[in-house]
Amino acid sequence: MAGFGSGLFWGAVFGGIAGLMNAPASGRETRQNLKDFVDQTTEDVNDVRFKVDNLRMAIERLTKEGLSSAQTASEDIQLSLKHFQEETQPRMRRIKDRAERLQQSIEVNIENFNEIS
Repeated sequence: MAGFGSGLFWGAVFGGIAGLMNAPASGRETRQNLKDFVDQTTEDVNDVRFKVDNLRMAIERLTKEGLSSAQTASEDIQLSLKHFQEETQPRMRRIKDRAERLQQSIEVNIENFNEIS
């Protein structure tokens, strides 16, 4: 394994030297191009980092607003259900009373029918 690491190191060194010797531009131009590349890459990375931070903050803000909206909606729904129950309670009581009277009427009619038969 040490032979592989040593070969990798020396291959990189000699490859770098060969690349510099066969470079189409002078050393000064190559260094300037490399510096420009590093500067542009650094600027791009910083821009991406800034945008990711903005995205993270926007997601946090939306999450908080969403939770607040969901809580408000839940409270509104609970209030509406309470009002619905209050409004329908008298109707339900009347329906129950009518059903009981109908049941009693049916029982009386059955008794009368049985007496006639």
